[in-house]
Amino acid sequence: MIVTGVLAALVILAMLSAILPAFADDIPVPADETPIVGMAYDPATEQLWVAGPRADRGVIVNAEGTTEVELHATLVSVQALGWHADRLWLGDIGDPAAERDHIVVYRLGSTEGGRSTYHAFDYRYQDGPRDAKAMAISGRGNIYVISDGDNPGIFRIRGEASRERMNTLVRVHDAPAGVTDAVFLSDGTTLALRSAKGIEYIDAMKWEPLSTETIEGAPADESIALGPDDQLYVGGNPSVRTHEVVGSSVSTTVSPEASESPTAEPTPTGSASATETAAPEEQAAQDDAPARSGTIIALLLAAVVAVAAGTVTYFWRN
Repeated sequence: MIVTGVLAALVILAMLSAILPAFADDIPVPADETPIVGMAYDPATEQLWVAGPRADRGVIVNAEGTTEVELHATLVSVQALGWHADRLWLGDIGDPAAERDHIVVYRLGSTEGGRSTYHAFDYRYQDGPRDAKAMAISGRGNIYVISDGDNPGIFRIRGEASRERMNTLVRVHDAPAGVTDAVFLSDGTTLALRSAKGIEYIDAMKWEPLSTETIEGAPADESIALGPDDQLYVGGNPSVRTHEVVGSSVSTTVSPEASESPTAEPTPTGSASATETAAPEEQAAQDDAPARSGTIIALLLAAVVAVAAGTVTYFWRN
């Protein structure tokens, strides 16, 4: 009976290990903090920080909704977050009318909660005002701003940023259309852009395209952040999902009705398709159930067999 009980317990643990990953793909975000305009991941605390509807009022929260950071500054249009050198960076870079004299990037002093100190860096485009929704910080700490609208481009300053004077942004390369967020991978030189097409990867040293994950069916204006092990967090309208970095061009369809599927693998022609889920946590749990039903049923049957065997053995011996 003891052996049977141990076997049954092991079966139950195996069932739990099969069920729990079904809830791991989508990251829940408080409903009142969406839509998200920017995300950044702190690898030390393993917290995902998001800028939502209150960002223009200086309020940034973690994805769990348990900690708020307040920035007492005059903000215009917050559009991006970044993480570098153990600090959270905030990009007040939006300018749909292309009329701002300059934009501002803030480096927060703390993310422990409550009011935070900050350092402000002023930036001005060399060729005049423009709108931007994306900011990325390279491995060396250089700020890159990616503009939207007509003739989109990738901009950065020459040299190190100064807090005492205006920093001039110069165009370093053309940008894809419709970039809503960007982040550098852990190598510090590969730039991932969430564009109108999907996620486009660029070598920021040579300014050469590397690969593209074409995404169909996803909400507009998604954000992107670098998570652990070069995993990407993508979304924010309303849920956040995970994406693996692709080494070659693939195609992904995001559908709330789709169940979990592995990362797309390229076909011999360099194109493939996969399906991922972009539903909230509750919907993800429901959607994953059919895909895992065979494993779960088999484990349940194993548990029943183990208990039945123990019962028969007990009565036979007695």
